[in-house]
Amino acid sequence: MLSDFVRNTDISSIPSAPATGPDRPEAGRLVVGIDLRSGPRYPTGIAVMDASRRLRTLAVVRDDVEIDALIARVAPDLVAVDAPLGLPEGRCCTTPSCDCARYGIMRAADRACAAAGFRPFPTLLPSMVKLTERGIALHARLNAGGYDVIEVYPGMAQDVLRIPRKRASLDGLRRGLKRAGVRGIPRGRRVTHDELDAATCALVAQLHLAGATETMGPCDPVPLVLPRRSAGEPAGTSPGRPATIGG
Repeated sequence: MLSDFVRNTDISSIPSAPATGPDRPEAGRLVVGIDLRSGPRYPTGIAVMDASRRLRTLAVVRDDVEIDALIARVAPDLVAVDAPLGLPEGRCCTTPSCDCARYGIMRAADRACAAAGFRPFPTLLPSMVKLTERGIALHARLNAGGYDVIEVYPGMAQDVLRIPRKRASLDGLRRGLKRAGVRGIPRGRRVTHDELDAATCALVAQLHLAGATETMGPCDPVPLVLPRRSAGEPAGTSPGRPATIGG
């Protein structure tokens, strides 16, 4: 059963996309942004965006089946996920009692974000474990399907783009995305912060395809991507506040 997703959109109404890669014109390239949550109890935001930065779909889903169905229907050129998609280096599992726990709860990418002035939630912080496990499982399915994937932290991207975060102002976040060129945010209903963060992920995905991003730390298993910062621009560009990153 398709919970909130059916209320906001209909998968069957999304036209089947042409093939990805060279068979799809650059102007028609589609990306999917996913603001993943730790489980089906919570709404996951999902956004489909074309190369003109127009949203084709903006909705919330609950189950992995819904996410997978939309991905299969859209056949995106790139999927951007807001969730850790890998374990800290040296870790083989998330179990605190395992010998691998000595390698800690932060990845090299998390530490790179912290060194740049952002403050990520550690990947295996107890409150993050279920999200990390779900993110890793999603990445495995996407990888098996042949999709290109990047990891995105919406809050960090919003800070770099000088867009207010959801905690500061949901309306400000919506207007900031519009200033960044995002079109097609629904006006006739309440748009959730999960959806706006998903739209941010999709925006970063389009920037990545355009070569306008940079990565934080190693790209294993996928790159952690943010919009390219101007030379000399400090991290955490929201005035007076460093970034705090997490699902």
